[in-house]
Amino acid sequence: MYGQESKRSLPLDIAKGIGILLVVLGHCLQVHAPLKQWIYSFHVPLFFLISGMVWDRTSHEESGFLNGAFLAKKAMRLLAPCFLWGLAYALARALVYRSLKLESLGWLLYNTENSISRAGSLTPLWFLSCMFVTVCLFEAIQWLACKKRLSKWALFGMSLVFGALGLFLPVLAVGYPWSVDVAMLGLALMIWGYLARETMDKLTEKPWLCLLMSLGALAVLTLTYRLDLSGLTHGYVEVSDRVFGEPALFLLDALCGSLFVLGLSAFLAGFSLLDGLLSRLGRDTIPILLFHKPVALALGVVFGKMGVPDAMAVAIEFVFALVISEGIFVLTRPLFPWAYGESERPRYGSERGAARYR
Repeated sequence: MYGQESKRSLPLDIAKGIGILLVVLGHCLQVHAPLKQWIYSFHVPLFFLISGMVWDRTSHEESGFLNGAFLAKKAMRLLAPCFLWGLAYALARALVYRSLKLESLGWLLYNTENSISRAGSLTPLWFLSCMFVTVCLFEAIQWLACKKRLSKWALFGMSLVFGALGLFLPVLAVGYPWSVDVAMLGLALMIWGYLARETMDKLTEKPWLCLLMSLGALAVLTLTYRLDLSGLTHGYVEVSDRVFGEPALFLLDALCGSLFVLGLSAFLAGFSLLDGLLSRLGRDTIPILLFHKPVALALGVVFGKMGVPDAMAVAIEFVFALVISEGIFVLTRPLFPWAYGESERPRYGSERGAARYR
């Protein structure tokens, strides 16, 4: 089932696993432009949609909305690894280049992709602080909806307002603190995921229908994503910098790409050979996010100087980035699980509904 926050969802773990694989592939240095453009057209929105799909109102009505326990849990899960590893990467770079500057700490605390780059740290960390802002806003919206007994149509209307803010707020060169502007768009996507979860639940009971939906969404995405590239300063969509291209095309591709992954994940949930690996990656998205990019880029530079063919270089970078990321996590997690946003608890397998959704 897609929509139960209190229990792990195998299809959603698989979807997150596919999503993090796309993130790693997109960061490989020699990946060709068309593939990178295709990945970047939807991979960030996918994670926001999934976050909305796992939220369960009943459990929050019982425990309370946006209370201290909720904030502490989300801060531990998202902000702790964001700033701990952000500081670690910044200090490591400062030691290597002997360029320790106090202003780097300020840029790190500001925590946008641009400011993290100025701090000399790991740029993908922007997503963790942005997700924290997004889930807190989403929780506040759900509290209001519950208190005022708002309909799903009212929620959808609110999502359009927040989506418009995320798309059309003035762009700042360094971004807004903690990417709060991107969080507006993320909030709209979370609401859409929440509203779509019942429909997706029903679809998961029909794997072949999920596969057909996935292939249809893939066809639309593949036919349209290049239409959104003209005039983009990056050459590809970059959600962190709010480089969207044509907003309508961006949203179409974001939704089609997400439906492609969600439908495919529901179909693959019936194949035990794949679901264990993909769901494991889906549970380990944060450690993979923390370690994969330096590995992929370092290998990419070496392979570029050696003249290794692009396809071979990307394949090696991709595999090594994943293996090394998982290896570091497995070796270090027992020593300091808090660095990964986790408390002391056992690791669970991919059993349907076996573990609490973190």
